[in-house]
Amino acid sequence: MTQRLFPSWVALRIFSVSIMVIFVCSTTSGSEGLVDVVIRGGTVIDGTGKPGYIADVAVNDGRVSFIGTIKEKRARSVIDATGLVVAPGFIDMMGQTASPMLESEASAYNLLTQGITTINAGEGVSAVPLSAERARRVGYATMREYFALLEMKGLPVNLVQTVGHTQVRRLVLGDVKRRPNLAELEKMKQLIREAMQAGAIGVSTALIYPPAVYAPSREISALAEVAGEFGGGYFTHIRNEGDSLLEAVEEALQIGRDAHTPVHIFHLKAAGKANWGKLPRAIELIRKARASGQQVTADIYPYVNNGVGIAGLIHPRHFTAGRAALIQKIADPKFRKQVREEMESTVGWDNWYSHAGHDWNRIVIGKSNHPRYRQWDGLPLAKIAEASGEDPWDVFFNLVVSGAFALPETMSEANKIMAIQQDFISFCTDVGPASGGRTTSHPRAFGAFPRIIARYVKDQRVISLERMVSQASSAAAKVVYEFDRGRIELGAPADLIVFDHEQIVDKASFRQPDAVSHGMKFVLVNGQIVLQGGKLTGRRSGRVLRGPGYQPALAAHHVKSSEAKPPFENYDRSMAVFLKKHRLPGASVAVTNGGKVVFAKGFGYADVALDKKVHRDSLFRIASISKPITAVAVLQLHERGILDLDDSVFKLLEINEVLNAAEGTEKRLRDITIRHLLQHRGGWDRNVSFDAMFRSVTFAEKSGTEPPADQQAVIAAMLEQPLDFVPGERYAYSNFGYCLLGRVIEKLSGQSYESYVKQNVLDPIGANQMRLGATRLERRAVNEVRYYHPGTGTSVFQSDLKQQVPHPYGAWNLEAMDSHGGWLASATDLAKFAAAFDNPASCPILSEESIELMHQRPPGAAGYEQNGTEKSVYYSFGWSNRVVRQGKLNHWHAGSLPGTASILIRRNDGKNFIALMNARVSPVSEYLGREMDQLLHQMANQVKTWPK
Repeated sequence: MTQRLFPSWVALRIFSVSIMVIFVCSTTSGSEGLVDVVIRGGTVIDGTGKPGYIADVAVNDGRVSFIGTIKEKRARSVIDATGLVVAPGFIDMMGQTASPMLESEASAYNLLTQGITTINAGEGVSAVPLSAERARRVGYATMREYFALLEMKGLPVNLVQTVGHTQVRRLVLGDVKRRPNLAELEKMKQLIREAMQAGAIGVSTALIYPPAVYAPSREISALAEVAGEFGGGYFTHIRNEGDSLLEAVEEALQIGRDAHTPVHIFHLKAAGKANWGKLPRAIELIRKARASGQQVTADIYPYVNNGVGIAGLIHPRHFTAGRAALIQKIADPKFRKQVREEMESTVGWDNWYSHAGHDWNRIVIGKSNHPRYRQWDGLPLAKIAEASGEDPWDVFFNLVVSGAFALPETMSEANKIMAIQQDFISFCTDVGPASGGRTTSHPRAFGAFPRIIARYVKDQRVISLERMVSQASSAAAKVVYEFDRGRIELGAPADLIVFDHEQIVDKASFRQPDAVSHGMKFVLVNGQIVLQGGKLTGRRSGRVLRGPGYQPALAAHHVKSSEAKPPFENYDRSMAVFLKKHRLPGASVAVTNGGKVVFAKGFGYADVALDKKVHRDSLFRIASISKPITAVAVLQLHERGILDLDDSVFKLLEINEVLNAAEGTEKRLRDITIRHLLQHRGGWDRNVSFDAMFRSVTFAEKSGTEPPADQQAVIAAMLEQPLDFVPGERYAYSNFGYCLLGRVIEKLSGQSYESYVKQNVLDPIGANQMRLGATRLERRAVNEVRYYHPGTGTSVFQSDLKQQVPHPYGAWNLEAMDSHGGWLASATDLAKFAAAFDNPASCPILSEESIELMHQRPPGAAGYEQNGTEKSVYYSFGWSNRVVRQGKLNHWHAGSLPGTASILIRRNDGKNFIALMNARVSPVSEYLGREMDQLLHQMANQVKTWPK
């Protein structure tokens, strides 16, 4: 059969075309015809299978906005694609997991350099649901929470996700070899149901591996049926890919029929020479099912070596008590003999040793995870045994213990070609994100898609480029329910790739599985350039693409605690846009005017997993907005004559004698005054040295106490830390300085810091919900929101020291941050605090003179430029201040911790704004308080008539 390889212009090309991105600057913003990106002069392979054609492609607002000849239309970015191919982004139909992208977007580099713009994650095992103990470590347990964190981080590629059968089975039954009873099956179905409602596209299985291998077909059908109720599909690593391949395909088809769901088979193959003749028959089974109206598809990767954890070469019956129990038995010579005999002789299971011809030369060890064998990673096990002077079987059992990954050569090239030519076939890496410091074992992680083009399109000409692109994009998109993706057409999401057809080639090998493919020049995901000239741009424009069971009305940006009321309807609209843009779970906003709270409302979710809304009285960590509260308490003590602002802090704390007597202490600490601390002029600069309040483990060890360090341990450790500048010399933000002020309040008042502040600062203004917070989730206050931050840290608490924990719940010690960042508050309570200063003459907590003092400009470099002029922005006693017009000041303070962003603004026109959020970052911002600052002013300025 003759197939068109590529348009004839390739053969006529006589010189290499350099590629550049040209940034076109417009002198007038919003000029007519200005679009985000124009890709000029490339050969468009549009994903439909039709012949390629030369055209320009314009992209605006994340979608394809024009295809044709663009003469005058200007763009923010122009890609010269002359001599290059422009195609829809590829879909990795088995990308395993998106979780590495929670830690670093660089993990997707191997995908983008192949032209992959979407991955399908989950193969029996999925990232969620999780047990309570595991959730305590990673910060999520449900699909909704997992998706929320991925969106908050921002993805370099799009994600579709299945919920894993193995995942839910383990959660309900463990690794046991038995069927679930009716109650257990119902629990499993409920977990599937929750995942489908959150946006999973279906249920996936890996029936070749324990414990899924123990599951009968009817168990799988029951769970797949739940997915089908939500319009989802059944995605499967079938039960056998060798001796019982045909029976396994029949089982998958029957499950689809019983569950009334589409079926997709992961990495279709016939393993073992004796079974190679079965692949045409398996394909015929699939074709027959499709002809009858059943929706059935499959994918492949372009290698004849598959990949499997080396323990997978052992009969599944030895895993009934779990992997740990098997490892304990490995040292027993009798057990080794039994395993060897089974591998050498038995059939009826996927015996990968048998499929590889009982030949250790055909089983490559991709990753040994063993110090003795590591130098030979990428070589056949027989070669490793020869190099180490050991028996191959001894090497094998040693590698089982170390958890090695094996690459048995079990497939035929002829079958690979046959599969590629089927119209129901799409493609996969079977790995997913594998870059950014991660390790990989199989070259498919970095080379699968370029290899298809280089080997099967260009070299062997078994499929045309147009056909390959169609199968990798639009055909795949339909399988994962993304019907508007995978094609270059007007209005389609702009997942686009630009590559050099002549240069594109895979470079990864068994010895170097992480070698980057060549030829992929640009990748756009949802209209933004994420790969440019083969390098990451840092943009995270990928999205979680939710499945058919998801209800968009449940998205956080549609959720609010009450209906819009005049004159604040614009607040609802603006906050909805803000939450959607920043993938923010929840926020609370309050506004005062004339000393009264005139607007207070919650938006989004206080707890994503529990569907709990944010309300006007929901409690949030306010982080550094705690500082103005502490400053007010100090000024009260000053008013009462209990302290002087120029008193030595360490003298008040009775530490001066220690400073005088002890060797190695910083003597200049004696010169630090209360005034210095209030204005952040104490002498500590966290940008020069470090932030003392985040040294919980180091300082605890230094003081001989269990971590985390409390305030006293931090202070003791800091006595020996050299100052970064002379006290009073300049401004440098210092959490430690306000920690000291909290101790001064306790010393001079004879009360705990919290008690004094509640009694003297908060109760008089009616802010009676406020309290100090706690670090751990299990100690969350009543009505307190949950905090969300992508990625994890390590615990600073003795009970689980250095173990993985969510950043907001154990990676630092909130209890030690009381006076500089420890308060919980509702937006309404903070609004009362802000409004207390509107009329200084009648302020219930400070005198008029103290309020004036609170805003006073500091001397020297903290308040003045080098030429003696006043700085437009300065820090006074607990407040940042900005001169806005005619000497009028806006006062504000912001707060930031992982999982928290807060801002309080006291505007010079008598209006006060508060916004509290249960996340700090978004795909387009490292600190949401900065974005919210602008929005609060904008929303207020749009209100036409203010309530009196």
